[in-house]
Amino acid sequence: MSSDSHPSKKIKMAQAGTPIFSDLDLTQLCIDATPQGSAEIKYTAVKYGGVRLTFQLSDAATSLRAPFGLDDGSKFGGIHGSLNIEMPDAQLAFFRDGIEAAVKEAAVKNKEAWFGAIKPLPADDTVRDSFNSRVREDEAGKYTSTLKVNVRLGVDASKTVRVLTAQRLPNGKVTKPAPGAPTDVARGCRVVPVLRTAGGVWISVNAKKKTFEYGLVFEASDLLVVEEGEATSAFNVEVASSDEEADGNDASVGGQFDE
Repeated sequence: MSSDSHPSKKIKMAQAGTPIFSDLDLTQLCIDATPQGSAEIKYTAVKYGGVRLTFQLSDAATSLRAPFGLDDGSKFGGIHGSLNIEMPDAQLAFFRDGIEAAVKEAAVKNKEAWFGAIKPLPADDTVRDSFNSRVREDEAGKYTSTLKVNVRLGVDASKTVRVLTAQRLPNGKVTKPAPGAPTDVARGCRVVPVLRTAGGVWISVNAKKKTFEYGLVFEASDLLVVEEGEATSAFNVEVASSDEEADGNDASVGGQFDE
């Protein structure tokens, strides 16, 4: 905790109530049994506590590195931007052993509804192995594992990722977040992302070729870009004293502050 005499304020990166990933109880994760849609790729909803699964992938004290920055997708004609986010062990385990494991078991349980066009039905282990993960791990251990997420870009502010910027001060506090832009999500920057499911579990089945795969895509709804100092560990998350009297509910900034 800080030794300053000013009241402590904790920054929350997105809308009030967005949980930190580590606070989620994945027993409340609900994955629909019946896919929706008539196209080759169908979707099944993923909800947490009855609503769209949304969480913050780190707290403001532990920003995550985006090694390549924001890719706007234009090079390959993509319709969405994307961002690779490095994941420490805790976040990696949350995805691998938590969310992805839950999706795989739901696929096994509902394989007749999801992959019924494949005859005979695939074995359970085949179903698990057919999961298409957006987590990338370096088997040699040279590089940090990353998660690739979608990022919506465009002129419609209601559908575009919200970017905020802040600075880490020498005393470990962060300045009040200010409005930013996608260009602030540059190569090697550090971010505090809020993620949400993008369409739920997607399911692709080709009966003629007897192939199938499925996966879960997340998109970043909010990104706090933190300009860190030399050291990036053991920080608290207090706002700088010069901002103590600022209105923490300024809708133009989107910051939420708790006393």
